[in-house]
Amino acid sequence: MNIEELYDKYSKSLFFTSLRITGDSFDAEEAMQDTFIRYYQHSGKTGIKNPESWLRSVCIRRSIDILRNRNRDKDFIEEWRKTEPDNTELPDSTAQDEHKELHLKVETIKSALENLPDGYRIILSLNLFEGYDYKEIAGILKVKESTVRTQYMRGKARLLQILEKPF
Repeated sequence: MNIEELYDKYSKSLFFTSLRITGDSFDAEEAMQDTFIRYYQHSGKTGIKNPESWLRSVCIRRSIDILRNRNRDKDFIEEWRKTEPDNTELPDSTAQDEHKELHLKVETIKSALENLPDGYRIILSLNLFEGYDYKEIAGILKVKESTVRTQYMRGKARLLQILEKPF
């Protein structure tokens, strides 16, 4: 499969994987693009047997590197939130109300995840959204499996605590 086909097939998935880890669309875009550049550089030198797995692994590691190397600016995140489109209400209907309620729930969870410390957010994202088990996460983060378990439990508790508070 050539690089264009791989990009078309996996770019969206890699972007959202990175977005859940970094919490920033610019960083996610950078990690996704860096992943494809590295694939292009390495694919000719070594035979990559499972491109999907290789791409996902590199993207996750790159996302974590970006997160570790950058101090994210809280003002930028607040500015980003202000630029979200205004949901002007159309005439009342049950479907629109349900859609709005679902949108609010998703936004609440996203906001709660953004408010978690980076370590908790990474571990929860890798486990809950990407399907990695504790051992795999420990390998990716280069920490003990027991540390991952502890951080997962603490992160989950903190997330529930944030979600219980009224917004």
